[in-house]
Amino acid sequence: MGTDRRRDILVVIDEIASSARQPVNIQHVCLACRRGLTATGVAIYLVGAAQPIEVVGPLGEEMAELQVTLGEGPVSEVVRQNQPVFVPNLVNSGSTRRWPAFAPAALSLGVASVFVLPLTLGAIALGALEICREVEGPLSPAELADALLCADTATTLLLSRSAGPAAGELPHTEPEGRWAVVHQATGMVSVQLDTDLDQAFLRLRAHAYGTDRRLSEVAADVVARRLNFTPDTNEKQR
Repeated sequence: MGTDRRRDILVVIDEIASSARQPVNIQHVCLACRRGLTATGVAIYLVGAAQPIEVVGPLGEEMAELQVTLGEGPVSEVVRQNQPVFVPNLVNSGSTRRWPAFAPAALSLGVASVFVLPLTLGAIALGALEICREVEGPLSPAELADALLCADTATTLLLSRSAGPAAGELPHTEPEGRWAVVHQATGMVSVQLDTDLDQAFLRLRAHAYGTDRRLSEVAADVVARRLNFTPDTNEKQR
């Protein structure tokens, strides 16, 4: 990866940040990655987080919710093994055997290829960068170089944030949209079950999976008090 390519990627990220009148943050890296790799969805996950910390593109949102709900897919594999997972063709790569629930659902969304890179500090896994495309085929050498540079830039920003955000920095790590609803619902389920947030989220996710519904839909029902969780495992729908 030459210095010219690194400079070009950083210029694109800076341009996106400048147009938004914000300091460079994770969202701008995702937007630059989406633009440079003609991706329809890009997401960044942290190890131990229940949801992505940043998602751009409609397919990015759908894929993120799908993997969080099912608990399987390339992202969880990358986070667990700290190794990249490239799936240039979801149809013919054995993905259905590898992820029997995720692969068919991803294909139904229109996703044809997925590329996930680990975000690492040495041997320490920090998270993952996911790139989804509607066209099948591997990344070109130039695209792979850009993806690696975006992953490296995202890692640098995450490490900078952990050291303390600079004045005026907008890290874009608070739950937004559907994830804000999931976050709120998890808190409500935690109260209903008198349990911690991790267990509450697992119950919420299990209900979504068991009823073949989107996690965000189930969360919306909880927030609207149309669905209550009880310790006896029988959820009550109103």
